[in-house]
Amino acid sequence: MENKINQERRKLMESATKHKPTKEILEQMTAAAFPDSKVIDIHELKEGFFNAAYRIKLSDNREVVLKIAPPEGTTVMTHEKNIMYSEVHSMKMIQRVTKVPVAKILFYDNSKSICNAEYFFMEKLSGESFSSIKDTLDEKDKKQIQYMTGRYNAELNRVTGTKFGYYGQSDKQGEEWFTVFRSMIMDTIQDADHLSIDLHMKPETILELLEQDKPYFLEVVTPKFVHWDLWAGNVFVENNQVTGLIDFERCLWGDELIEVGFRSNYQDKDFLKGYGLEQFSESQKIRIKWYDVYLFLIVVLETDYRKYDTRDTYHYAINNLKKCIEQIKLR
Repeated sequence: MENKINQERRKLMESATKHKPTKEILEQMTAAAFPDSKVIDIHELKEGFFNAAYRIKLSDNREVVLKIAPPEGTTVMTHEKNIMYSEVHSMKMIQRVTKVPVAKILFYDNSKSICNAEYFFMEKLSGESFSSIKDTLDEKDKKQIQYMTGRYNAELNRVTGTKFGYYGQSDKQGEEWFTVFRSMIMDTIQDADHLSIDLHMKPETILELLEQDKPYFLEVVTPKFVHWDLWAGNVFVENNQVTGLIDFERCLWGDELIEVGFRSNYQDKDFLKGYGLEQFSESQKIRIKWYDVYLFLIVVLETDYRKYDTRDTYHYAINNLKKCIEQIKLR
């Protein structure tokens, strides 16, 4: 499922949320972070779907990565608010309390004094994204990488918080997972209404079905740290070893089953073996289907919020959203 979603997105990589400063501004941003170095080369990285990113070579032979949030005033989905703060601070936390490999944050500027957006620099991880080299690897190596990704995912989930909700949105956090998750679903419905996006179903239908399944959510009592976007493009690999995880911007405190690796059509047995959860209870399966619904609701919104050139991603997500809701109805 996730690979197909990202294949659809990749056709439309130019997104309205991507900030493209001039070379002069990029050099000024770099000088603020590394006053003793000069810019040798700037290369745009195009794998991401929300922030702009650049690989920058410095005169001291270092290579660093620059990530830039959308320009100030850009219309974004509710769950995307304050996500650069989430990424920077969660990565620092993960480095401090786990052994999960993540890039070191080198500089963070939210003053908007050089450009009209937040930005940060981080270490450049060695290797390449798993998604970009997957087809070149043999099955044994792919299985090992999936297994290690599961292990690291489990380590992330052992970090616990005091409330549920998106990391950088303390005003929307709460003590009950069902209440918070319902509010996340409501946010997507309201975001759709904001841009008059047709969900091809009544919002009341989604909410009524969710309310019926409330008991299955009540067994989630511990807010666990969840990356939420740990697909192959966010796993870096070198010599068949995982060298780091990236893109923590959508991280949240919640049910670990909301992570990509547990989506209904994306489950990999080696990932699950590494994680240590190879079978799901009926209650877990029901929650997993709802997390599929949430993912497809967000993907439905992307075409309009990011102003993609075609509506292919929208139609793909609508079709899958309908299937998920029908499966929930027929259960």
